Amino acid sequence: MSRRSPTVLVAAEEELTRERYRAALEGGPYDVVATGVPDEVLATAKQASVAAVAGRVGSRSRRALLGTLTERAPGCALVSLGGERPPTGPHDAHLEAPVCPTDLLATVDHLATRAVYFERLDAFVAAARRATTTDHSRLSRLRDETRKLQGTFDTTDFEAAFRLVDAA
Repeated sequence: MSRRSPTVLVAAEEELTRERYRAALEGGPYDVVATGVPDEVLATAKQASVAAVAGRVGSRSRRALLGTLTERAPGCALVSLGGERPPTGPHDAHLEAPVCPTDLLATVDHLATRAVYFERLDAFVAAARRATTTDHSRLSRLRDETRKLQGTFDTTDFEAAFRLVDAA
């Protein structure tokens, strides 16, 4: 299983806004890509762990872009930046304007960590599926347990589960 750095996308049409958020995320344990080009946003989001959307990009409003990213990049966590209230569309987190850099960093850290754990769990389930092709009830229990872990997302639970798996 590869241990690649998560990618964080910063999407905003205004260059100053993009650069401010990109600079706040620099130095984190992930690669940061900042763009205001609609096609680049969509292509990068498909590979990204987290997309931070700050305003419109091209002809798409922030709300429309969040909806498009939900459809085209389902594995990417979405952060809505700015605005006075959360958008009505899909998103994992919302930070009101003015966005505090430490709040942005903490939110992205949490979502990027969650994405890495989910990727590891998916790989674990795939390996278990290959190993238990004849025992469907065992695989079903394993799938239920991983979904329960994903729902609560407590890093302590994840670490304990992976220590048990690594020891076996």
